[in-house]
Amino acid sequence: MDVALNKWIKTLGNADELFRRAIIENQEEILDLNVAQLEVGENALGNLLDTYTTDEYAEFKQALGSKAPFGVADLILEGGFTEGFTLLQQGNEFEFTSTDPKTSMLVKDWGESIFGLQDKHITIISPAILESFLIMIRNGVL
Repeated sequence: MDVALNKWIKTLGNADELFRRAIIENQEEILDLNVAQLEVGENALGNLLDTYTTDEYAEFKQALGSKAPFGVADLILEGGFTEGFTLLQQGNEFEFTSTDPKTSMLVKDWGESIFGLQDKHITIISPAILESFLIMIRNGVL
C-alpha cells in the first residue's frame, strides 16, 4: 500500500484523539468564554443567575464593577473561583470545573450550569478548535 495512503489512514484513525488535543490546545480561550458568561451574570444555558438576597450586597457588587445587571449574581468576588477554572478530560468528554475550594458549594447553590458554554460562545470558539484540528491532521499526513 502507498506510504501516503497509510499516513492518511493512520491519521484519520486517530481523529478523535486529535480533536481532543485541539480542545486542550484551546482550553484557555474556552475557559475565558465561561468566565465571560459569569461576568455578565449568565450561566451556560443563557439564563441569568439568581439575584442577591439584599440590595446592599447588590450595590456593593456594582461598586466593585460587576458587569451583571443590578442585583444579578456573577460569582466573582476575589477571583479564586474563576482563576481555578479547568477542563478535565474524562475519556472522550470534557468536564468544566474549578480547583477553588468553594466549587462544590457554588455548584450546590447555583447549579451545574455555571460551567459550560452557551451556544453563541461555542460558535465563537469552534473555528479555532477546527483550525487546530486541521493543522494536526495536516501535520500527521505530511
